Amino acid sequence: MRYMERLRRFMYGRYGFDQFGRFLFGLGIFFWAVCLLLRFGFRIEGVYIAYRICSVLNTVAYVYAVFRILSRNTYKRSLENEKYLRIRNKVVPFLEKKTESIRNKEYIFKKCPKCGVKLRLKRIRGKHTTKCPKCGAKFNVRVWIDYDGGYTDIR
Repeated sequence: MRYMERLRRFMYGRYGFDQFGRFLFGLGIFFWAVCLLLRFGFRIEGVYIAYRICSVLNTVAYVYAVFRILSRNTYKRSLENEKYLRIRNKVVPFLEKKTESIRNKEYIFKKCPKCGVKLRLKRIRGKHTTKCPKCGAKFNVRVWIDYDGGYTDIR
């Protein structure tokens, strides 16, 4: 109990852990894993340099993360976190759109012409009539599938 009280007193007025700090620790773990993999390839020329660079980046990520946690300048640390979140909020939806088609290979997505809601339909070749569950509108969907190229045409 005494240890926790000392820790609370020490951390009082300090910034603490946030999303950017989590990202930095994750980046440090990534560089650590790459260093571990590179360590087995020292016999190849140039790998030692890559190992050293990776090791330095690993250390920098961890040191900066700990610096941010222990910092008393909470205003600057919160601005850094906001900047990170703005960048992350632009990148993550883009990546989610790219991976959505990979995850849903057996489905196609079509917007309802009346209400605009996005519907997930089975990827079945041919002409189909479907009903929107939200507004009840019926509309036709045509699906052409080229299995060689992975191409799907929806109309």
